[in-house]
Amino acid sequence: MYELSLCASCSVWQISQTCDPKGARVELYQIRYFLAVSRTLNFTRAAEDCNVSQPALTRAIQKLEQELGAPLFRREGRRTHLTDLGRAMLPPLQQSLEAAEQAKEQAENYGRGDVAPLRIGLSESVPLELLLPLIRELTKAYPGMQLELSRGTGSSVMAQLEEGEVELALAAMDGSIWSRIDAWPLFSEDMRLCLAVNGPLALQSSVTASDLSDAVFVTRRHCESSEAIVDALRRMNVAMSEGYSADRESDFETLVSSGAGVGFAPQSIVKNAGATVVALPVEGLDIQRTVSLFAVAGRRYSPAAAGLVRLARSADWSVSVTPP
Repeated sequence: MYELSLCASCSVWQISQTCDPKGARVELYQIRYFLAVSRTLNFTRAAEDCNVSQPALTRAIQKLEQELGAPLFRREGRRTHLTDLGRAMLPPLQQSLEAAEQAKEQAENYGRGDVAPLRIGLSESVPLELLLPLIRELTKAYPGMQLELSRGTGSSVMAQLEEGEVELALAAMDGSIWSRIDAWPLFSEDMRLCLAVNGPLALQSSVTASDLSDAVFVTRRHCESSEAIVDALRRMNVAMSEGYSADRESDFETLVSSGAGVGFAPQSIVKNAGATVVALPVEGLDIQRTVSLFAVAGRRYSPAAAGLVRLARSADWSVSVTPP
């Protein structure tokens, strides 16, 4: 069985058997010539199709056969046939040529700006809806934009940013978590207590500490403000009894709207929640979070990433965050 790999240092295809780590070095023009002869079974017609002289094509095939250690073609008078090795090499060499041509096309498209890749790490606690107006604007400027979103906790998307897996990260994190980072604070928002719209506290304008004395809480496992909320409630002599825990905002909303418990969420989450959840301030509890856009300092942006940074920094985020 034969395997193909591309040598990173010299951009030459290498062919090896699975049991033989030493591979043959193959140039793309040799692959083209081999495939042309395989298709026509005629060296003269193959040379014409490749716009080269027949001696040049023959030398290239002979060099390829030397690399592989055996003939690829067998000539019988005017007839040319593939050898067993030639038939074995035909599928992998065809695949390698197609892969090389596809890579070349993608590189050309990228150079012309026809393709604009953009990889963003988005904290689970940041609603995608906040980015949609910016994404729509970017699509107008870069019709070939290829957006890839990666969800995770705030710390995990920051780790992806550091490793270069994403270009930008959006999270409610402290920008000093590691060096060489650019942080652009976009907006700050209050944390609110979420409860079922038909719950006993839903008609109040605010909630007091005594209202929470017997409350069962639904926690958002990815919430970056969890420790601050627990500490603030403790100072108010409220023990946060965790009854349920949710990984996703949709699950948090479902649990709260069913009346299973109450929980804290930022205003941007509340605004995008359904009509079955109401959010109220808690008297004496003043906790805010700041959502920022992060990038690695000194790292070159793609055109689409640079455009998103400009749009995000100039946007009026109050419209997206403030509940109606």
